[in-house]
Amino acid sequence: MTKEDADKKIDRSEVVIDDKVIEDAVEFINEIANKTIYKGSIEIGEYILEHFFGNDIKLASSKNPKKPSSFNKLCERQDLVVHPNKLGLMVRVASQERYLIDKNVNTEGLSYTHKATLVKLDNTEEKIQTIEKCIEKNWSTRVLDDEIKIIIQGLSSNTRTSLIQTTKKYIKKVDEVLKAANDSNLDIDDEELSKMSDKRRKALKKHLTELKIKIDETVKKTGNISTGCDELLAKLADVAKEKKADPPKRGSKKAKTQKE
Repeated sequence: MTKEDADKKIDRSEVVIDDKVIEDAVEFINEIANKTIYKGSIEIGEYILEHFFGNDIKLASSKNPKKPSSFNKLCERQDLVVHPNKLGLMVRVASQERYLIDKNVNTEGLSYTHKATLVKLDNTEEKIQTIEKCIEKNWSTRVLDDEIKIIIQGLSSNTRTSLIQTTKKYIKKVDEVLKAANDSNLDIDDEELSKMSDKRRKALKKHLTELKIKIDETVKKTGNISTGCDELLAKLADVAKEKKADPPKRGSKKAKTQKE
């Protein structure tokens, strides 16, 4: 092969491919990947449901199930390629499938991500109605998730969540977010930035902008929460002083009420 022929071959390989080809490829790959992921996730969930939860749908579908010790031991294995959280989700989706089959609910129009989102709702008639709306209106996963949030807020509007339970639950999440932020490397020098492609720099700029906006919003919200905490701590201190200055007498009605 002459140099001229080689140059021509390189030129042909660098011809820009039609965007339609790329679009079709992405659609095909995503469709096959989703089918594979869906099939594997369902099979794993069914396996765990049968072998670790004894096909107990109620236990497996619970958001905070009293998990069998064997399942906990499985999740502790370091060589398990599926994260325990994902494994728990697979089990809940599998148990949800059993429930919906028993209720003769058609779920053919739902993707695995739809079904994974639906586990946030208890296995009730409301879930079935939500599924029917989702299929009828062709909701995306995001729209379905927004609808579920509205339903959950409506269900919990008449009940006040325990402040202690709420703080214990979300303090852990805040710690995880802070750790992730500390682990992130934002110290990129000029030379490294200059070596990046335009596409990567644009992507970096977009994500940094989104991150900064989210941080600014969080700081504003946490400022309000911090103020609320200070006010409640002050009230607790005042009540403690009052109790210390005027302790209830032993055996009195006031003492019995406080004990209860």
